Amino acid sequence: MRFTFTEKRIQVSEDIRQYAEKKVGKLDRFFKTESDAAITFSTERGRFIAEVTLRNNGMFYRVSEVTGDMYASIDSAAASIERQIRKNK
Repeated sequence: MRFTFTEKRIQVSEDIRQYAEKKVGKLDRFFKTESDAAITFSTERGRFIAEVTLRNNGMFYRVSEVTGDMYASIDSAAASIERQIRKNK
């Protein structure tokens, strides 16, 4: 899985990037071919937003989660996108 990270109005640490890579990388088991993951981190009024977009074989899966903690946003985004993938398969 190829990752692209984008930061809007926030600087995230390398730990958060590795955490997001680990969580979203687990979704690679659902695909037979190489997929692309675009992860965007941003903040707005004290809330942390994690947006994940997966592209594989012409299909796009996109989710955006807003919580008070960046790690929680990543967790719920990974769970939501996994639900989308299972529903579509």
